[in-house]
Amino acid sequence: MFTKNLTEYAIILLLKDKADHLFSFLIFTFIVSLLSSVLFISDSIQSDLIEATRFQPDIVIENTRAGRSYKLNDEDKLIASQIEGVSAVEGVVEGYYYFAQQRVWFHLIGDESMAIKEMRLGEGVKEAMKAWHYNDALNFFTMKGKITLKVAKTESKQTDILTNDVIFMHPANVRAILGFNIDEYSKLYVSVPNPNEVGELSLKIVAALPEAKATSKEDIMANYQNLFYYKGGIFMILYLVCMVSFLILLKNQISLVYGEKKKEIAILRSIGYGISDIITLKFIQNACVALGAFLLGIAFAYTYVFIFQAPLLRAIFLGTELSHSIDLTPVVDFKILFLLFVFSVIPFLACVILPSWKIAIADMSEAVR
Repeated sequence: MFTKNLTEYAIILLLKDKADHLFSFLIFTFIVSLLSSVLFISDSIQSDLIEATRFQPDIVIENTRAGRSYKLNDEDKLIASQIEGVSAVEGVVEGYYYFAQQRVWFHLIGDESMAIKEMRLGEGVKEAMKAWHYNDALNFFTMKGKITLKVAKTESKQTDILTNDVIFMHPANVRAILGFNIDEYSKLYVSVPNPNEVGELSLKIVAALPEAKATSKEDIMANYQNLFYYKGGIFMILYLVCMVSFLILLKNQISLVYGEKKKEIAILRSIGYGISDIITLKFIQNACVALGAFLLGIAFAYTYVFIFQAPLLRAIFLGTELSHSIDLTPVVDFKILFLLFVFSVIPFLACVILPSWKIAIADMSEAVR
């Protein structure tokens, strides 16, 4: 069916009618580029987040009342540690401090390894401080007075996706800034030696502490996997744009077949071309357009996301009051790209081959006239 002469003739016709196919090629490339860019960014961020959560505690306990977070205490810590199957429970203090000059919130996290008068910053915090000439230290204002901490270190860019707005400091400083007592915590980290018992122990913790919420590591990773597929209404707009563009593309392809190409098919039939030859001819022509646009769209998306770091689009995914300086890690999900191929290239070819077949089996005399 795919003879050398037929293939050469299909390429000649494609080059002759390149103006007719150019619009379809450009629209198809745009659709694939936009969707691929969204998928590349999403997969890259998810991969980094999941990798970062591998070392998180097995279960995180938070106290909730009327849907709001409340403090935990030593009594809650003791109750959780006495549940059979739990090996250790660590109390953690963290919270948010409003940096009024920049109108942003800093995430304060207690770290026992930090000196009492020092702190470690995320990249976003560093940039926000620098904008107000806080280069070496920062003043924290509390109800009991001012606390000044010096900058000891800045987190690496590789961890920026999690530490961008974070300030690590000694737990005593976090308690003083946020108003925690010595026996109060914002979260409890639970260690479970047997991974198969995590789900059951989460239920036992909630039963022992009815106001608490117990979140397992698997739940956190599942949330990250779904977090960046859809980002509010903006993604619905992007997908709607792609859908409308794709419908315009299909309409253009059908119009080409039923326009001048109808006469072309009739002439080919009248000079001896079979129905299978015409279908093969149209398949080769439009497969070149579809595959070329698909591969070019993927290449554009890869370059835009992983080389130029996705300007504009990355702000949708990393939308925050503090700027992110992370480098997107190249991650390509070939299963998703295959689905994109199936739901774009195949409908594109079908909208040409089916009308061509319908015309080829019809009476040619009227079309020729």
